[in-house]
Amino acid sequence: MIVAFTTPAMGHTKPMLPLLGGLVGKGQKVVCFGHKTFENTIRSTGAQFLPYPDVDYDIDAPDFNLLQMGADLIRASQTIHAKLLPEVAALSPRLILQDFMAFWASRIGTALGIPRIHTVPTLVFNPATQRRMRREDGYAKLAKDVLYGTPALLREMVRFRFAASLQEVYGVERSWRRLAPPLCELVFCLRELQVGDPLGDVPRHYIGPTINEGRRFEPPASRGYALITFGTLSNNDTRRFEAAIRGAFLAGYSVVAQCGGKVDRQHLETVTKALEAAHRGQKATVLDSVSDMEALIIGADVVIHHAGMATTWETVRYSKPALFIPTIADQKVLASQLEEQGFGIRLPRGRELDARAIARALETVKSRDYPWARIHDLLAKAGGAPAGVNVIMEALGTGR
Repeated sequence: MIVAFTTPAMGHTKPMLPLLGGLVGKGQKVVCFGHKTFENTIRSTGAQFLPYPDVDYDIDAPDFNLLQMGADLIRASQTIHAKLLPEVAALSPRLILQDFMAFWASRIGTALGIPRIHTVPTLVFNPATQRRMRREDGYAKLAKDVLYGTPALLREMVRFRFAASLQEVYGVERSWRRLAPPLCELVFCLRELQVGDPLGDVPRHYIGPTINEGRRFEPPASRGYALITFGTLSNNDTRRFEAAIRGAFLAGYSVVAQCGGKVDRQHLETVTKALEAAHRGQKATVLDSVSDMEALIIGADVVIHHAGMATTWETVRYSKPALFIPTIADQKVLASQLEEQGFGIRLPRGRELDARAIARALETVKSRDYPWARIHDLLAKAGGAPAGVNVIMEALGTGR
């Protein structure tokens, strides 16, 4: 039996699903702990779903202050660890498969002596990546994070009796002192995009995106709009959507904006009506949510997004050029790496609310040639979910 632990965020849970389905397909019994929001999604893989206990954590509005987030993870782990340790012991799994931020799983695996494999749905937070993230955030944000995040972190560390370091909480390489290290890491990214040394203190397998498993649509012959989406966590700023919509109109695009439920949709619809009146022939559609992003992506000429990993790979799957407008530090680093490798263009820093700058960037996106054949070859060589399943099956067979 394999026990899996997710982190309650779509960008962390979704890439694990093809691994769960692949393992079930290999005849493995998989029990997956997760947030009740993802119950149906997890069950669809064939895995057994078990819910996390209730914790004081808003999955729709996490705090991106890394010190505060560390405090939140420690606090959540206290509840989850106490409740699930005896349950996992009773299940007696041979292996734990966990998101690298599921700190409670690292604690449970260490306590029970169960080997673990970590999944990493973004760039690996090695020293080089952490330095780049700090530069991207700038001194003002770092100072604010320290000022507001340190008290919460110290409070939780004292309650936790300093039983693990903050680096261990985040599953950072070469940090394992009080907790056992994982057997290996499965990174849902290309090695070519990783900042710094791609190797770590445990075997690291860059298997690429797991979602690139047989697309269900073929792009239609006629396309022609800019799709705007800023993910499930970063899409809470109405101004960013308004600027992107205005910029797309200035660049000559019709627009489909998938905004979620955390913005002022009425305001955006007022803006789009005025734009439609001023730009004859161009249309705009504002959506709260959709059941399948693929259907929107295949109809787009360009995708304006936040450089979240899931959106990035869904866009690449259909060879769609992108304009990256990242929100948080790791997205900013990834956006620069993606631009360097020819996946799209990153909007210049500080221009997120500048519609004219967005329009100029979209003109650049239009004029570029993209090395899609090379990119898809890299993805094929990485192997995706089948490669990850093979690594897990080998660990089950050899114990290492």
